[in-house]
Amino acid sequence: MDKELPKDRLGVKPHKAFLRVTKSNLPGSASYKANLVNRETVGMEELAAHAVARSCSYSQETLIAAYRILKEELYDALRRGLNVDFEFGRIEVGVSGPFRSALDPFDPERHQLVANLRPSPRLRQLAASIPAENMTTDFFPNSPQPAYVSLRIEPRTAESDEPYNQLPAGTHKHVSIYGRRLRLMGDHPDVGIRLRSLESGEEHFYPAADILVNTSSRLCFVPGFPLTAGEWELTVCSQFSKTYRLYQEPRYGTLSFIVY
Repeated sequence: MDKELPKDRLGVKPHKAFLRVTKSNLPGSASYKANLVNRETVGMEELAAHAVARSCSYSQETLIAAYRILKEELYDALRRGLNVDFEFGRIEVGVSGPFRSALDPFDPERHQLVANLRPSPRLRQLAASIPAENMTTDFFPNSPQPAYVSLRIEPRTAESDEPYNQLPAGTHKHVSIYGRRLRLMGDHPDVGIRLRSLESGEEHFYPAADILVNTSSRLCFVPGFPLTAGEWELTVCSQFSKTYRLYQEPRYGTLSFIVY
């Protein structure tokens, strides 16, 4: 399995995770539990496209085909009675269910073989390095919801030929963000748009005063620098409320996109 990395090789600091803390539903329990929210799932197609955007020498189709071949080999190894170390972690087959004694035979009604995933030391190290912040319960339903970035001044339609949520590298006169509850309002110092390169950590901030179009469904701004190829992340922060009575605490919405 992958070993932990030295501190000088950890790379760019991971994006902050937001928590929602709620009271436990267990009878008689006075404790609270936390869940991560607004954390999207990425598939193999998107990962392969990201690798290609970062100048990988293989095509997206080649990467996906190779991954699926190895995936079938992994399943076959488990069928042949082997545990599998796939570097990201290890798959080990174990048994669940209670036994009555040391001589109690395996009973399919009470026992079952299960696949256990053991994360690698590096994976545990990465998860432990993610900064987290506990937000109020009402923060998340009312937070900005950026959906995609675009160079167009009109939202996408079924006939749009522009790559979805992707921008070409270079200097652009303006960039638009489309979504819901995007309007920037409030005097908190975080209110605005923050752009961050997940490759280099380069970061740019645009306050509400610098935004060309500031509506609930679209934000438009001038980047003012050349976008470089790779994955970027934007964060929209606002205190906007539909009732126009500003939230006391700012709300955040994040979106990742590819620059090709």
